Amino acid sequence: MNVSIRKMLRDDIDTVHELESLIFKDAWSLKQIVSESDGKEYKKPYVMEVDGAIAGYTFIWVIADEVHINNFAVHPAFRRKGLGLKLISFIFERFKEYDKFFLEVRKSNEAAINLYRKCGFKTIFTRKRYYADGEDALVMFTNLK
Repeated sequence: MNVSIRKMLRDDIDTVHELESLIFKDAWSLKQIVSESDGKEYKKPYVMEVDGAIAGYTFIWVIADEVHINNFAVHPAFRRKGLGLKLISFIFERFKEYDKFFLEVRKSNEAAINLYRKCGFKTIFTRKRYYADGEDALVMFTNLK
C-alpha cells in the first residue's frame, strides 16, 4: 500500500465532495469544499492517496498561533489500517511550529474520538446541539509543546 499526502488541487474537488457525501450525514456542500481550496493563506487543504486514489482528506485553518482541523475523513474502505493516524501525524509534522491544535467531533463518533485521544487530544468542552440533527459536538484540543 503506497500512501502519500499532498495539497489538494482543484481537480480533486469533485472526488473529495463525493467522499464527503459518502461519509457524513451532514456533508459539506460542493461550494464549501471549493471555498476551502480558494488559495487563501490560512486555509490548508490536503488529500491522502493510497495507490494513487484519494482515500482521505483534511481541511485545516491556521489562525494566529492555532491550528484548527475543520474536517478530517478517511474513506470507509480504508479505515482500520492506520491511515487516520498517518494523516494526523502528517498534520502535526507539517505544522510543527504551532503548538495548539483544535477540532470538533460528533459526540457519537467513538472511533474518531478514540483516534484523537490516542493522538493526545482531550475534550475541553461540548457544543450543545451543534450539528443540524441536534447532536452535540465535542471540542478537542492538544498542545504539542
